[in-house]
Amino acid sequence: MTTATVQLNERRQSLLEFIVGDYIQTAVPVASQQIAKRHRLRVSPATIRNDMAELEELGYISRPHASAGGVPADAAYRFYVERVAPRPRPSRRFEARVRSAIEPEAGDPEGWARGAAAVLSDAVLNVAIATTPRASHARIKQLQLVHLHDRQALLVLVMQEARLRQHIVPFGEAISQDELTGLAVRLNATLSGLSAADVRRVWEPVLGYDAVADAVVAELTRLLDEEEREGLAHRYTEGLGHMLSQPEFQSAVSAREAVEVVEDDSTLRGVLSERAGAGSVQVIIGGESHSQQLRRYSVVIARYGTPGQAMGVIGILGPTRMDYVRAISSVRYLADFLSGLVGALEEAP
Repeated sequence: MTTATVQLNERRQSLLEFIVGDYIQTAVPVASQQIAKRHRLRVSPATIRNDMAELEELGYISRPHASAGGVPADAAYRFYVERVAPRPRPSRRFEARVRSAIEPEAGDPEGWARGAAAVLSDAVLNVAIATTPRASHARIKQLQLVHLHDRQALLVLVMQEARLRQHIVPFGEAISQDELTGLAVRLNATLSGLSAADVRRVWEPVLGYDAVADAVVAELTRLLDEEEREGLAHRYTEGLGHMLSQPEFQSAVSAREAVEVVEDDSTLRGVLSERAGAGSVQVIIGGESHSQQLRRYSVVIARYGTPGQAMGVIGILGPTRMDYVRAISSVRYLADFLSGLVGALEEAP
């Protein structure tokens, strides 16, 4: 908790939680009489008004005048997140929808990311973003060589993040499928798990020993280099219409700004750079963001996958008046679910 939060007694902490929770639900400034009636506090509205004045002085809420209702500031949302984050898992209905939208047996990380973004945006009524899992360095999981003609073969490269590349490799001599199969076995035994830089280090001492193998390895490293240069996972964004239906975006100006944020690749890359460690959820609220364009928004985001191997991102972008309980629990559940799928895919032969 922040130093300012420590200054709040338990009654004012509860009051602040009620203000934030009510404002998230209604988008209407929360009045002292409303709090007293809805939450059946054993104090008078006058005492609540005095407490709200203290919360305003500490920067947790804003009020246009003394008798007006309170609107949470970023600090209030941060207090609320720290107070509610440990709460239970999402609803069974949400978990069932995740299992229905994402098919583990398909072995399709792109389909998993696309399905995760769709089900998450419907659950939180804001923009959901999901990327396919990728490794920081493209690494070989397995390669195959398929005979095409006497002097040509198709190289099929499967990378550890479940991505696939293929290319035709020409040879200076005729070669059979049996010879290609034997070469693939040797190369898999030597190169599996390596990046392009690793392959060059391992292979350079034996260059010239086998012209066919050299041709395959040269094409292999080129494909790995190309994969790393492209460097971006596929990104799926869903739910702009959900977000624009929120009260914060009812004016033409605010709606246009929201559309620009969601459609701006550099801004979304900034969202995706706000990353927590695998298995944990990070919440960036309003002014806490490094991006000026995101100061009116909150981001709830988590990484999924296998640390050191293939990792993706799942998250939410919405106004600071966000249902953080649902957002955090939904993102956490999806990150864990997707991590299990990626881990199983990486362990598959």
